Amino acid sequence: MQVAVLPVGLEQLGTNPLSVLGQKWVLPTPASTRASAALQQTLGLTPLAAGVLAQRGYTDVATVSTLLNPRLEHLPDPASLKGMHEALAALLPVIAAKQLIGILGDYDVDGTCATAMLTRYFGALGVPVTRYIPDRLTEGYGPNPAAMRAIKARGVALLITVDTGMNAPAALAEAAAIGLPVIVTDHHPPAGPLPQAVAVLNPQRADCTSTLQHLCGSGVAFFFLMALNRALRGLGHFVNMAEPKLTTLLDLVGLATVADVMPLTGTNRVLVAKGLQQLATGQNAGLAALLNVAGGKEDISAYTLGFVLGPRLNAAGRIDSAEAAVQLLLATTEAEAYPLAEQLHSLNSQRQQLEKTILLQAIAQAEEQLKNPQILAPVLSGTDWHPGVVGIVASRVKDKTGRPCFVLGTDSNGHLKGSGRSAAGLNLGAAVAAAQSVLLSGGGHAAAAGVTLLPANLAAFSQALNTALWAELNARADAAAPLPERLAPTLTIAASTSVASLSGEAGLAQAAALASLAPYGHGFAEPVILLPQACVANIRAVGADASHLRVRLTGVFNSAGGGAGIDAMAFGAAGTPLGQALQGRGGKPLQLAVTLKRRTFNGRALLDIIIKDAYI
Repeated sequence: MQVAVLPVGLEQLGTNPLSVLGQKWVLPTPASTRASAALQQTLGLTPLAAGVLAQRGYTDVATVSTLLNPRLEHLPDPASLKGMHEALAALLPVIAAKQLIGILGDYDVDGTCATAMLTRYFGALGVPVTRYIPDRLTEGYGPNPAAMRAIKARGVALLITVDTGMNAPAALAEAAAIGLPVIVTDHHPPAGPLPQAVAVLNPQRADCTSTLQHLCGSGVAFFFLMALNRALRGLGHFVNMAEPKLTTLLDLVGLATVADVMPLTGTNRVLVAKGLQQLATGQNAGLAALLNVAGGKEDISAYTLGFVLGPRLNAAGRIDSAEAAVQLLLATTEAEAYPLAEQLHSLNSQRQQLEKTILLQAIAQAEEQLKNPQILAPVLSGTDWHPGVVGIVASRVKDKTGRPCFVLGTDSNGHLKGSGRSAAGLNLGAAVAAAQSVLLSGGGHAAAAGVTLLPANLAAFSQALNTALWAELNARADAAAPLPERLAPTLTIAASTSVASLSGEAGLAQAAALASLAPYGHGFAEPVILLPQACVANIRAVGADASHLRVRLTGVFNSAGGGAGIDAMAFGAAGTPLGQALQGRGGKPLQLAVTLKRRTFNGRALLDIIIKDAYI
């Protein structure tokens, strides 16, 4: 089976600078072609798998072997986390005395998974636990002074924060003032000095030299438990009791890692791969029930974590209370788990409807604002827009318009509060920093940010934001290019194969080769494959609203209908530039960017080919 890996340069595709969806295609380089051949020879990889790895810079044999065979032994020593010694010194006496431990977590998937994980672990030790998750709408993100007082009033001897606490100086100062010791476990970059705590576990600390900077909050908490379990073992704590099995918590760690969009490389790749294995056992009654309710139990993959389980767990904290999500993750029986799973599934449906309603209004606002050539990033708002879903809507608007944007709702204080998403590599966090004078609060990183402001300052925020983003854009080397090209997203092509090679068993083998490189996700995306010189032999609209296109593809040599052909889907393409390109070629060849996935239906292996873009 031959898989051509194309050298870089759009001259092989045509003269258009952009694809039909306005993307810049990035093709493999000659260097990656040579590296691919070397991997095929040394590791026995298929041309397609080797091409994907080489294009992504994985050329060292040892590194590739580790990537393809993630093992728990590959995890770094948890003692490498700065602050671990202080954290254990504070916690071990509390465990020995079986005093009440408090856990304060964030309301998203990462926070609820970490909260459930620590609750389950301390429960296995026989140590009492109480948990506290701030309400998204009334308390906002992170610890607050009132929460510290409420936790102290419960008789908590020691509080552990998970996925939060790094940037809550007022709350941590209050905890210190009332005599509540706090261990902070977090992964968010510090916005200032370390908080006032007995220990701070955060690989983002400037003085932390570990290799764990890409962990999510649950990942940090898991490494904390690894170190704690080892310390307790060394003290003989498990002589007369069963030692908790940390591997049973890996499904929660993997779920949180994917849902929090952490890169699936290095340590995270091990955590997610092993987490998927643990999820497949069905031992977590809550996750098993949620998979059944959501219809996701047939395909346990990183996609399942990010797009089946994640949204349903997130829906609790977005539009109701995150407590239901934690309860589901702690459920031990089907009878306990299924009502909670049904509740989360229903909340997710409500979230989707809210999102759909707001999205239509937001896109209409964005299109109106973008008629003004001075607007690079629309700032969209609605008095009745739910703050719990505006971040999702911002991402959808960004994808639709190709522009950075902010989407703001109204919180319980009457303030505008919401999230932004970046595009074209523009630094949204820096732009928000430049607009601080008109904000009540705000911060973020290059790709995403959040703000709170008075409604009266909406226009001033938009002006400050756009001024900063225009300045960054105009300082780039491509300042002379047309704006669509400067703002165009990139689509990385991993390798190339022919239409004929995807027919029948050969196509299934190609998809299996790609599946061997999973898990896929942020930082290790599902590979996009080029089908050069593909012809559309037949096309028809499908779906309840006829928005999808089913396409029959052939190669140039058999475009008249003879020889091998394959079926592909272009989801949501009807009426779009992609759909128009597929329907309007009149038998002329075009270049297609596709993804391949093998699945099983009624015991039969099938190949799903999804068309992502086209180049004419």
